[in-house]
Amino acid sequence: MEVKIKRIRTARHLRLRVLPKGEVILTCHPFTPQRTIDSFLAEHESWITEKLSLIQSRREALITQPKTLLVRGREYQFKLQVTNNVSPTVKIVGNEIVVTAGSEEHETVRKILEKWYVKTAKKYFSERVLLLCDVINHDVLNVTIRSQRTRWGSCSSRKTISLNWRLILTPDWVSDYVIYHELAHLSQMNHSKKFWDLVESYYPQYKKAEHWLTEHHDLLQF
Repeated sequence: MEVKIKRIRTARHLRLRVLPKGEVILTCHPFTPQRTIDSFLAEHESWITEKLSLIQSRREALITQPKTLLVRGREYQFKLQVTNNVSPTVKIVGNEIVVTAGSEEHETVRKILEKWYVKTAKKYFSERVLLLCDVINHDVLNVTIRSQRTRWGSCSSRKTISLNWRLILTPDWVSDYVIYHELAHLSQMNHSKKFWDLVESYYPQYKKAEHWLTEHHDLLQF
Protein backbone atom coordinates (compact mmCIF):
# COMPACT_ATOMS: atom_id res chain seq x y z
CA MET A 1 0.00 0.00 0.00
CA GLU A 2 1.12 3.56 -0.67
CA VAL A 3 1.73 5.69 2.41
CA LYS A 4 2.35 9.45 2.29
CA ILE A 5 4.93 10.58 4.84
CA LYS A 6 4.51 14.10 6.23
CA ARG A 7 7.48 15.29 8.28
CA ILE A 8 6.50 18.15 10.58
CA ARG A 9 8.79 19.82 13.12
CA THR A 10 6.05 20.11 15.73
CA ALA A 11 5.18 16.39 15.56
CA ARG A 12 6.00 14.72 18.89
CA HIS A 13 4.60 11.31 18.03
CA LEU A 14 3.92 9.19 14.97
CA ARG A 15 0.35 9.70 13.79
CA LEU A 16 -1.44 7.53 11.24
CA ARG A 17 -4.57 8.55 9.33
CA VAL A 18 -6.65 7.03 6.55
CA LEU A 19 -8.60 9.74 4.74
CA PRO A 20 -12.09 9.21 3.28
CA LYS A 21 -10.69 8.96 -0.27
CA GLY A 22 -8.35 6.12 0.74
CA GLU A 23 -5.15 8.11 1.20
CA VAL A 24 -2.90 6.81 3.98
CA ILE A 25 -0.87 9.52 5.75
CA LEU A 26 1.81 9.12 8.42
CA THR A 27 2.88 12.26 10.28
CA CYS A 28 6.22 12.30 12.08
CA HIS A 29 9.15 14.51 13.08
CA PRO A 30 11.76 15.24 10.34
CA PHE A 31 14.41 13.31 12.29
CA THR A 32 12.34 10.16 12.77
CA PRO A 33 14.45 7.22 11.46
CA GLN A 34 13.08 5.28 8.50
CA ARG A 35 13.38 2.01 10.43
CA THR A 36 11.08 3.44 13.11
CA ILE A 37 8.55 4.40 10.45
CA ASP A 38 8.74 0.97 8.81
CA SER A 39 8.25 -0.76 12.15
CA PHE A 40 5.29 1.44 13.03
CA LEU A 41 3.60 0.78 9.66
CA ALA A 42 4.17 -2.96 9.98
CA GLU A 43 2.63 -2.92 13.45
CA HIS A 44 -0.47 -1.12 12.14
CA GLU A 45 -0.80 -2.91 8.80
CA SER A 46 -3.97 -4.79 9.77
CA TRP A 47 -5.56 -1.56 11.05
CA ILE A 48 -4.79 0.22 7.77
CA THR A 49 -6.15 -2.69 5.74
CA GLU A 50 -9.35 -2.69 7.78
CA LYS A 51 -9.85 1.06 7.28
CA LEU A 52 -9.21 0.85 3.53
CA SER A 53 -11.63 -2.07 3.24
CA LEU A 54 -14.33 -0.08 5.05
CA ILE A 55 -13.83 2.89 2.73
CA GLN A 56 -14.06 0.66 -0.33
CA SER A 57 -17.26 -0.98 0.91
CA ARG A 58 -18.81 2.46 1.52
CA ARG A 59 -17.91 3.54 -1.99
CA GLU A 60 -19.41 0.44 -3.54
CA ALA A 61 -22.52 0.47 -1.34
CA LEU A 62 -24.26 2.91 -3.66
CA ILE A 63 -24.28 0.32 -6.44
CA THR A 64 -24.14 -3.03 -4.66
CA GLN A 65 -26.73 -2.34 -1.98
CA PRO A 66 -30.21 -0.96 -2.71
CA LYS A 67 -30.60 2.17 -0.65
CA THR A 68 -32.39 5.44 -0.26
CA LEU A 69 -30.96 8.87 -0.93
CA LEU A 70 -31.75 12.07 0.95
CA VAL A 71 -32.72 15.44 -0.48
CA ARG A 72 -33.64 18.12 2.06
CA GLY A 73 -34.40 15.40 4.59
CA ARG A 74 -36.77 13.44 2.37
CA GLU A 75 -35.93 9.85 1.43
CA TYR A 76 -35.98 8.75 -2.20
CA GLN A 77 -35.36 5.32 -3.67
CA PHE A 78 -32.17 5.14 -5.71
CA LYS A 79 -32.52 3.88 -9.29
CA LEU A 80 -29.70 3.47 -11.82
CA GLN A 81 -30.19 3.38 -15.59
CA VAL A 82 -27.12 2.42 -17.61
CA THR A 83 -27.03 3.63 -21.21
CA ASN A 84 -24.48 5.08 -23.62
CA ASN A 85 -27.07 6.90 -25.71
CA VAL A 86 -27.55 9.97 -23.49
CA SER A 87 -25.50 12.30 -21.33
CA PRO A 88 -25.34 11.55 -17.58
CA THR A 89 -28.39 12.91 -15.75
CA VAL A 90 -30.03 12.88 -12.34
CA LYS A 91 -33.77 13.39 -12.03
CA ILE A 92 -36.35 13.12 -9.28
CA VAL A 93 -39.27 11.07 -10.57
CA GLY A 94 -41.96 10.60 -7.97
CA ASN A 95 -40.32 8.86 -5.01
CA GLU A 96 -37.18 7.93 -6.95
CA ILE A 97 -33.89 9.58 -7.75
CA VAL A 98 -33.02 8.25 -11.18
CA VAL A 99 -29.37 8.39 -12.23
CA THR A 100 -28.58 7.80 -15.89
CA ALA A 101 -24.94 6.87 -16.48
CA GLY A 102 -22.79 5.22 -19.11
CA SER A 103 -21.43 2.75 -16.56
CA GLU A 104 -22.51 1.08 -13.35
CA GLU A 105 -19.02 1.57 -11.90
CA HIS A 106 -19.61 3.02 -8.44
CA GLU A 107 -17.14 5.89 -8.67
CA THR A 108 -18.62 7.06 -11.97
CA VAL A 109 -22.13 7.07 -10.52
CA ARG A 110 -21.02 8.80 -7.33
CA LYS A 111 -19.40 11.64 -9.30
CA ILE A 112 -22.57 12.16 -11.35
CA LEU A 113 -24.71 12.17 -8.23
CA GLU A 114 -22.36 14.47 -6.31
CA LYS A 115 -22.28 16.98 -9.18
CA TRP A 116 -26.07 17.07 -9.11
CA TYR A 117 -26.16 17.50 -5.34
CA VAL A 118 -23.70 20.43 -5.55
CA LYS A 119 -25.80 22.12 -8.24
CA THR A 120 -28.98 21.61 -6.21
CA ALA A 121 -27.28 22.95 -3.07
CA LYS A 122 -26.03 26.08 -4.85
CA LYS A 123 -29.48 26.94 -6.10
CA TYR A 124 -31.29 26.31 -2.82
CA PHE A 125 -28.81 27.82 -0.36
CA SER A 126 -28.00 30.90 -2.43
CA GLU A 127 -31.65 31.87 -2.09
CA ARG A 128 -32.16 30.56 1.46
CA VAL A 129 -29.21 32.43 3.01
CA LEU A 130 -30.41 35.76 1.61
CA LEU A 131 -33.93 35.11 2.90
CA LEU A 132 -32.72 34.33 6.43
CA CYS A 133 -30.44 37.37 6.30
CA ASP A 134 -33.52 39.51 5.78
CA VAL A 135 -35.24 37.84 8.74
CA ILE A 136 -32.48 38.95 11.16
CA ASN A 137 -31.56 42.13 9.29
CA HIS A 138 -28.03 41.07 8.30
CA ASP A 139 -26.13 41.24 5.04
CA VAL A 140 -23.67 38.81 3.48
CA LEU A 141 -21.49 39.59 0.48
CA ASN A 142 -21.06 36.08 -0.82
CA VAL A 143 -22.41 32.55 -0.41
CA THR A 144 -20.18 29.66 -1.47
CA ILE A 145 -20.77 25.92 -1.59
CA ARG A 146 -17.82 23.78 -0.55
CA SER A 147 -16.96 20.14 0.13
CA GLN A 148 -15.59 20.09 3.66
CA ARG A 149 -15.18 16.69 5.30
CA THR A 150 -15.22 17.86 8.89
CA ARG A 151 -17.63 20.82 9.09
CA TRP A 152 -21.03 21.88 7.85
CA GLY A 153 -20.28 25.54 7.31
CA SER A 154 -18.06 28.53 8.03
CA CYS A 155 -18.13 32.32 8.08
CA SER A 156 -15.33 34.73 7.19
CA SER A 157 -14.72 38.27 8.42
CA ARG A 158 -15.35 39.39 4.84
CA LYS A 159 -19.01 38.40 5.22
CA THR A 160 -18.73 35.23 3.17
CA ILE A 161 -20.86 32.28 4.26
CA SER A 162 -19.58 28.88 3.11
CA LEU A 163 -21.85 25.86 3.34
CA ASN A 164 -21.10 22.20 2.85
CA TRP A 165 -23.04 20.86 -0.15
CA ARG A 166 -23.99 17.83 1.95
CA LEU A 167 -26.35 20.08 3.90
CA ILE A 168 -28.78 19.59 1.00
CA LEU A 169 -29.22 16.07 2.41
CA THR A 170 -30.51 17.39 5.74
CA PRO A 171 -34.03 18.56 6.61
CA ASP A 172 -34.66 22.26 6.04
CA TRP A 173 -34.99 22.96 9.77
CA VAL A 174 -31.49 21.53 10.28
CA SER A 175 -29.82 23.41 7.41
CA ASP A 176 -31.57 26.59 8.60
CA TYR A 177 -29.80 26.15 11.94
CA VAL A 178 -26.39 25.91 10.25
CA ILE A 179 -27.12 29.08 8.28
CA TYR A 180 -28.20 30.95 11.42
CA HIS A 181 -25.12 29.61 13.22
CA GLU A 182 -22.84 31.09 10.56
CA LEU A 183 -24.80 34.34 10.42
CA ALA A 184 -24.31 34.71 14.17
CA HIS A 185 -20.57 34.72 13.53
CA LEU A 186 -21.00 37.99 11.66
CA SER A 187 -21.49 39.54 15.10
CA GLN A 188 -19.50 37.12 17.25
CA MET A 189 -16.48 35.48 15.59
CA ASN A 190 -16.16 32.96 18.42
CA HIS A 191 -18.19 30.39 20.33
CA SER A 192 -18.64 32.38 23.51
CA LYS A 193 -21.80 32.53 25.63
CA LYS A 194 -22.76 35.70 23.77
CA PHE A 195 -22.49 33.79 20.52
CA TRP A 196 -24.74 30.94 21.68
CA ASP A 197 -27.23 33.39 23.17
CA LEU A 198 -27.38 35.06 19.76
CA VAL A 199 -27.87 31.71 18.01
CA GLU A 200 -30.72 30.88 20.37
CA SER A 201 -32.36 34.23 19.70
CA TYR A 202 -32.20 33.47 15.99
CA TYR A 203 -33.17 29.82 16.29
CA PRO A 204 -34.60 28.60 19.63
CA GLN A 205 -34.54 24.90 18.61
CA TYR A 206 -30.82 24.97 17.74
CA LYS A 207 -29.95 22.22 20.26
CA LYS A 208 -32.34 19.83 18.53
CA ALA A 209 -30.66 20.59 15.20
CA GLU A 210 -27.20 20.14 16.74
CA HIS A 211 -28.28 16.73 18.00
CA TRP A 212 -29.53 15.75 14.54
CA LEU A 213 -26.21 16.70 12.96
CA THR A 214 -24.30 14.72 15.60
CA GLU A 215 -26.48 11.67 15.03
CA HIS A 216 -25.99 11.93 11.26
CA HIS A 217 -22.33 12.90 11.22
CA ASP A 218 -21.62 10.09 8.75
CA LEU A 219 -23.31 12.18 6.04
CA LEU A 220 -20.09 14.20 5.92
CA GLN A 221 -18.45 11.11 4.41
CA PHE A 222 -20.96 10.76 1.57
